[in-house]
Amino acid sequence: MTATLADVLFAAARAAPAAPALVGEAGTLGFGELAARVEAVAAGLRALERPDAPRPHALALRPDRDDVIALLAHAVAGIPILPLHPSLPEAEALRLAEAAGARRLTVAETLALARPPRPEAPRPEGTDDLFLVATSGSSGPPKIARLAHRAVLTAAFALTRRLPFGPNDRWILTLPLAHVGGLSVIARCLAAQKPMVLVPRFSEDAVLAAIGEHGGTRLSAVPAIADRLLATGHGDLISRLSLIMLGGQAAPLALRRALREAGVPAVASYGLTESCAAAACESPEEAGLLLPGAGRALDGVKIAIADDAGQPLPAGVPGRILLETDSLLSGYLGRPDLAVRDAAGRFDTGDLGLLDESGRLHVEGRRAETIVTGGEKVVPGTVEAVLREHPAVREAVVFAVPDPRWGAIVCAAVERTPGGNDPAPVDSGLADLVRADSVFADSVLAAELAAICARDLPPWARPRRLAVIEHLPRLGNGKIDRRAVPALAAPLLWPLPAPQAGDPPS
Repeated sequence: MTATLADVLFAAARAAPAAPALVGEAGTLGFGELAARVEAVAAGLRALERPDAPRPHALALRPDRDDVIALLAHAVAGIPILPLHPSLPEAEALRLAEAAGARRLTVAETLALARPPRPEAPRPEGTDDLFLVATSGSSGPPKIARLAHRAVLTAAFALTRRLPFGPNDRWILTLPLAHVGGLSVIARCLAAQKPMVLVPRFSEDAVLAAIGEHGGTRLSAVPAIADRLLATGHGDLISRLSLIMLGGQAAPLALRRALREAGVPAVASYGLTESCAAAACESPEEAGLLLPGAGRALDGVKIAIADDAGQPLPAGVPGRILLETDSLLSGYLGRPDLAVRDAAGRFDTGDLGLLDESGRLHVEGRRAETIVTGGEKVVPGTVEAVLREHPAVREAVVFAVPDPRWGAIVCAAVERTPGGNDPAPVDSGLADLVRADSVFADSVLAAELAAICARDLPPWARPRRLAVIEHLPRLGNGKIDRRAVPALAAPLLWPLPAPQAGDPPS
C-alpha cells in the first residue's frame, strides 16, 4: 500500500494530471496543478523546521481550496499539522497549540512561503505523524491523537473498497477539517484519485449548490446535517446523491427512512478519531434496507466484543467494543500513560455494543456514560434509541441526575422534529390548543414517550424526568455536546408518569 499522503497526491498527479481534484466556487483545480502548488508551499515550509524533528504546526482550516493546499503542503513537507476549527475560541486554540508544542500559522502565511521546490527534498515516512487531532470532546475532555500517514491511508483505502467510487462520483467536503471526518474525505479522494467538492461554510444552500452546480454525488454527514437537507424540500437535488454516509452518532430510523423515501442511498457507519474515521460501514447494497446497526467491519479491521476482563463475548451479548487494525492512532500526544493497545493488540474504544450473528456492529453508547441506578446499569444509547422511535423526536440525550436514595435516576432531553410531527390530537379543537400551548404539546409528547419506554424498556431504564428542548447543543462537527445537556435541561425537567413500586422514583 502507498505509504504517505504525499505519495497518493503525486501518484494522482502522474496518472491524471488534468483530472479535477478540487472543485468549488473558486473553480476547478486538476491533480497536476494541485500537486505543483502543494510542492511549492512545502518547499517553503521545510525551511521553517529541522528535517529530523519538525515542530508541529497549528492552523485554523476550512474546507476550501487554499486551506486544503496548506494542509497537503504540510503532509508533503513531513510537518505534523494540528487542524483547528475556525470558530474555536482563542483561549482554547492557544491551549491546544501549546499542548501540542505547535507553531501557529495562518493559511495566508503558509501559502506565502511558496518557493521553487528542490528535487532532492526529503519525504515523510509512513510511520511519521500526519495529523494531530483533538478528540471530539462530546463526552469528556479532548485528547490529541497522533495519526500517522500509513494509518490514515489504511482507513481511506479500506473505506473506498467498501464504498467503491463510480466513474462520475465526487465527494462533497463540508465537514470541519478540525475533525477526522473531514480529513478522511481528503484522504479517500486522493487515494481513489477522485474529485472533492469544497463547501467552506456549511449551509443547506451551499450543499445544494455543491450538488446542483458542481456535480457532488457523495456526502459524509452527521444525522443533523442530513435532516436539515431533507427539510429544505429540494428533493430534486438531494435525489442526485449516489450516497450519504452517516456517522458521528447513531442515525435515527426515521431519518434513514426519510432518506430512502427521498431516493437517497444512505449507509450507516461507525468510527472514531483514534481509528482514522470509519472502522465499520454498510455496503452500497445495504443502503436503504434500514438494517439495524452500523454495518460490518471494514477490510483489515477486527472488531471484538469483550467483558470487563477482556474475554470475548458471543454474538448478541453486549460488552466493550475493541478494535484491531493498522488504522489505529500511534498514541496520544504527551500522554505516554495512556496505552493504545492491550496485550492482545486491541484498542479499547470506550464504547459498548454487540455483534449480531451476521457480524453487524450495534453500538449502544459510551461506557463512561453508563448510569447506575439502584444497582442496575443503564446504557444511555439504548434508551435514546427507544425515544427516537417517536416521530416527533429528532434527537435524544439520556443522562443521570444524582438521587439520595437510588444514587442516580435516568433523565432525558429530547429535541423535537421540526414541523408536522407533533403528537396527534384527538379532535380539531384539541389541535388548536396544541398549536397555541406548547406546554400542553410537550406534556402530550411526554406521555407518549413514557408509554413507549414502558413497552420497550425495563423499569429501571425508563427516564423518570424529561425535558423538551428546541435545539440540543452541538459541537463544531455537528455532534451533540453531551456534556452541556444536563445543565441546559435541568430547569426544564418534569416528572414522567410514576414508576411501579420499588422502581427509582420520579
